[in-house]
Amino acid sequence: MLKRLAFALAAIGLLAGTAHAKPPLEAFSDLPAVGSPDISPDGKYVAYLSRVNGGVFLAKYEIATGKNEALINLGDVKARGAYWAGPNYIILLASQLTANGGRTMRYEDTSAFAYNITTRKIVQLLVGTQGLYAFQSGLGRISGVDPDGQYVYMPAYMERTGSDPTLDLVKVNLDTGRGVRMPLYTGTNATTNWIMDDHGRVVARTDFSEKRSLYEVRAVDPSGADRVIFSETTKDPSISLAGFSEREGALIALKYEESDFAQMFEMSLTDGKMTGPLRSRDGVEIAGVINDENKVVMGVIYSGLYPSYDLFDEALNRDVKSAIAAMPDAAVSLVSWTDDWSKVLLFAEGGSQPPRYMLFDRTAKKLSQVARSRPDIKPEEIGEVITIEYKARDGLTIPALITWPVGVAEDARKNLPMIVMPHGGPESYDSVGFDWLAQFLANEGYVVLQPNFRGSGGFGAGFAEAGYGQWGRKMQDDVTDGAEALINMEWADPNRTCILGWSYGGYAALAGGALTPDLYKCVVAIAGVSDLKTMLGHEIREHGADSRPYAYWKNVIGDPAKDGAAIEAVSPYRLADKFKAPVLLIHGADDLVVPDRQSDLMEQALKSANKPVTYLRIGKDDHSLVAPDSRTKALTAIAAFLKSHIGK
Repeated sequence: MLKRLAFALAAIGLLAGTAHAKPPLEAFSDLPAVGSPDISPDGKYVAYLSRVNGGVFLAKYEIATGKNEALINLGDVKARGAYWAGPNYIILLASQLTANGGRTMRYEDTSAFAYNITTRKIVQLLVGTQGLYAFQSGLGRISGVDPDGQYVYMPAYMERTGSDPTLDLVKVNLDTGRGVRMPLYTGTNATTNWIMDDHGRVVARTDFSEKRSLYEVRAVDPSGADRVIFSETTKDPSISLAGFSEREGALIALKYEESDFAQMFEMSLTDGKMTGPLRSRDGVEIAGVINDENKVVMGVIYSGLYPSYDLFDEALNRDVKSAIAAMPDAAVSLVSWTDDWSKVLLFAEGGSQPPRYMLFDRTAKKLSQVARSRPDIKPEEIGEVITIEYKARDGLTIPALITWPVGVAEDARKNLPMIVMPHGGPESYDSVGFDWLAQFLANEGYVVLQPNFRGSGGFGAGFAEAGYGQWGRKMQDDVTDGAEALINMEWADPNRTCILGWSYGGYAALAGGALTPDLYKCVVAIAGVSDLKTMLGHEIREHGADSRPYAYWKNVIGDPAKDGAAIEAVSPYRLADKFKAPVLLIHGADDLVVPDRQSDLMEQALKSANKPVTYLRIGKDDHSLVAPDSRTKALTAIAAFLKSHIGK
């Protein structure tokens, strides 16, 4: 895949950037100058993806000297991430769009590569491994790292004569990329994951058969023998394993226990008995766990409008929280750390400063900046982000963000042109941080409202499930009620209000134009869903009518066999004659999440209804529009469209 990889000829600087009177459009549209940073286990380096003048490099930063070095020019591949496996190897994840059997069988093939910082050689992992099932080999996952740092363990689908491939554990040499099947750790065609302990030993695996609706956790002993310690008959498992417990002989599981909020439990490897909850906060969702390269769980991440953490080690927890507290106006995320936690890399965003990476030296109790992810944006060019709550028409409290336009004094924040920007997912949520699209709009002079409508994740299962079956109904009402709240408070001008969204947010934007045609003066839908029946049909073709993904979407949107009329009633494609506002559609031709046919249909329907529509088709790019110049093209079109219709 990475045949065009070549050594870079020149070093690059983490803090490189050119001063501008106003940020160039590319300061927002380009991917961050520093991406996916990861500190080495010994604390000597930070590996990262560097984007300079349209090029993408794998690079490293030497902490002691401040020296940056470009290691490899990645060309036009899609770099997905970089992290360390031991102190000598950087793992690079990269992908490319691959076709298997024609256009309808396209998929994003992700592979893992190992770069040796001493020999400066890079190899693709698992290439040439005997028995590897090629179509499924590109998962690029690593379950653990061998203690000597020379090998990693990767789950890979292996061919079996006369049967479906099985997910086995493969030991992969980081210098050669070659994998060796481990006879003791052979899975089944239902195996979904392997779990290792802090010594690099296999301790468990999980199996889930959609056909049998059977989920199992199996403990694995040193001889390779396994036994079931947890089993349930279900189409949707009630637990998810997060990794190995710091306490020997137990796993960490996340589980809903008579609560809207997931809680953390220990699961005994002896009998599957669960004890806990270990960590929980009333009314706060567990968003994930903090773990090391062998998935040993050391703490918990909580969701919310600001990120927060609890580490199991009390002294470490106190020190990390003190470092975060030293940046009180920012949303601070825990990025990576050394094996001994003597150095911790943090990401601060959403305050009065541009987003930046900070290094916390626990021994010296020192916090220092090591990189800015958006070096062309100055502090005075950051739009202030605040959190608010408002009541939906049925009384439900909706949390939301407001980004104020740059350069507008607090006492002048009245009757502003407004962009209502519902998020994608829909089961995700907007939190305080640097949202490149919201910040671009704020620099263009708009106030931006980002509502976390019912159906959003991050606020408990009940809040998310309140959106099931409510596309275009209560979910849309929550967005409408937020826009009207800002108008009623005289923060926003009702005659200069537009709705803009991406993915599900694109659906909400189109639904806003169709269902509340007098509220918005323009509509922008990026990679938006326009016809719910057609979208559900796509999910059947991709995953199968009996699959877990299709069951989820049928539950969230509706069953086309039973709810066909109700689904059509909230599909913007079917409601083109209701639109009053002009529409801008933007879609990548290689979108595998929401096919570009969704925008094709919307354009056809609007044109047939003699409604104003502009369609920007972006070739050879995916759902996120990450190819060079794609976001620049999109922002250029958006800026002109908004200026034309709401006057900025």
